[in-house]
Amino acid sequence: MRVGWFLSCLVFPAGCGLLGDPGELVGEMTVRATLEENSCGAALGTIPDVSELDVRLYERSGLLTWVGSQGTFQASIDAEGNFVFQARARQLLRGEEPDGLGGVRAACVVESTEEIRGKLVRRVRPAAADGGAGDAGEAEEAVPASVAATDTLRVGAAAGADCRDFIGFGGTSFETLPCRLVVQLEGAED
Repeated sequence: MRVGWFLSCLVFPAGCGLLGDPGELVGEMTVRATLEENSCGAALGTIPDVSELDVRLYERSGLLTWVGSQGTFQASIDAEGNFVFQARARQLLRGEEPDGLGGVRAACVVESTEEIRGKLVRRVRPAAADGGAGDAGEAEEAVPASVAATDTLRVGAAAGADCRDFIGFGGTSFETLPCRLVVQLEGAED
């Protein structure tokens, strides 16, 4: 059984489920996702070393909405553009079963926590230094929006769970539990 990957705990797949207006469009770009670490193995599926995601970023009242080709998430964002998204999930991989010795083998339940921590550099659009009067100075330089973030997924067996049969090499097993997946995300408008 595979556990979802990359922005894996996203609550709103492909933009579904957003409530209301996400706010002002503050960036539209292709984000490069670079795999930095994967100690989880095949249980998370095939993970490319590098992939690209089309992303639209919206902001409203201290909330950043990331709408991307891999899913959507919302995170708190401060005045400097720092944002943090956190999610937790539990997944039953196998229920309780007889242990063959007259007892019961505990279920395998994995818990995951995901944190996406990054910074949005807000775009700056050129404006005349004189406020448009045409009588002074140089125009302000344009700065395209950009984003840099780290997506960290941690997966481990829940307390009391028996997940030994999901650990090992090959197939859809975890290489180890607990394990970690780290992806660097970087993008900028053209």
